[in-house]
Amino acid sequence: MRVCAIDVGTNTVMSVVADVRDGRLTVVEDEERFARLGQGVDASGRLAPEAIDRVLDRLAAAQATAERLGAERVVIGATSASRDAANVGELRGRVRDDLGLDYRVISGEEEAEASFRGALALLPDVDAALVVDVGGGSTEVALGTRAEGVMRRQSVDVGSVRLTERRFSERPPSDGAVEAAQADAEAAYAAVGFERGGVPLVATGSVGRLVARLVGATDRVSAAALREWRDRLLALTPDEALAISPDVLAGREDVAAAALLLLDAVLARFGADAYVPTTGGLRHGLALAEADRAG
Repeated sequence: MRVCAIDVGTNTVMSVVADVRDGRLTVVEDEERFARLGQGVDASGRLAPEAIDRVLDRLAAAQATAERLGAERVVIGATSASRDAANVGELRGRVRDDLGLDYRVISGEEEAEASFRGALALLPDVDAALVVDVGGGSTEVALGTRAEGVMRRQSVDVGSVRLTERRFSERPPSDGAVEAAQADAEAAYAAVGFERGGVPLVATGSVGRLVARLVGATDRVSAAALREWRDRLLALTPDEALAISPDVLAGREDVAAAALLLLDAVLARFGADAYVPTTGGLRHGLALAEADRAG
């Protein structure tokens, strides 16, 4: 069956239209749109009116793509910003009334599990992995195998938008701000209650792909290359970062430094000297799960 799955994150709205048959997924079209739903949510606990409007616009565009390509089902999975916002019901109601779609907010654990499944769906040669998704508001970690599925999973409330708003009010950030951000990251990831166990570390989501594009890698990104770009971006203003690589950093220029700091902290936490990037992620896992439900 043909499914459209939409991941409404803290910074982006990512959608995939895919054909799912016998548990296998073939991507028809994959889209990413910036919405910054999580604007100010960490401090206020509420979705800003303009952020709600942006998400509605991006969802309408994704729905139009689904209709154009003949998707039989459209499913939404909303993550960290939606979990944290006291007024998410307002967005849910507008999505229902304006678009006729169910705005489903998923738990961090469900997000981790779907991200794992989606990541491995597009990595046919990887049979076991620790899958990490550094998002805008949270980070999901899942350990498992292709045969047995997810064995351990956890979500922690640290992400690139959240960390930027908390620590990087001045740009470039001061040494003290960077140290505080590093301490936040290390404390958050120290709370993950399981280890990697020697399997590859796979980075799904936008951050893993961003670094891979910056370093020109496809199959493997070294911790050293990641750290070099982390330090470079931490020393720049968002405009300076954007000027270096506009194709890669547009829409993320203000949060990219925090994103790379977090991904580097993940690798350090799990003793990995490199990671495997993948385009597969939450939306692909949501598409597979929706096809399962449809029978």
